[in-house]
Amino acid sequence: MCKTIAAAQKYRVDLVTVSGGVSCNQELRRKLGEACAREGFEFKNAEPWFCTDNAAMIAFAALLRLQAGFESKVTEEIDPNLALAG
Repeated sequence: MCKTIAAAQKYRVDLVTVSGGVSCNQELRRKLGEACAREGFEFKNAEPWFCTDNAAMIAFAALLRLQAGFESKVTEEIDPNLALAG
């Protein structure tokens, strides 16, 4: 939240928004809204039902890899740059 306010000040914007799955966090919404009001920024966020994350996409990608015969051990290193297609 501090970085968001600092960035808004640095780039001299009037409006701060939050989106994505993390924006469903009510405490984040409240605190960011308060911080924006305190610093003179307009704050907007979407209704929670519009704020989704990528969990469904990750699950679908995992299903496709499983159906293609890919298996991995839980002890393998995590690779955030895995290709979705071969």
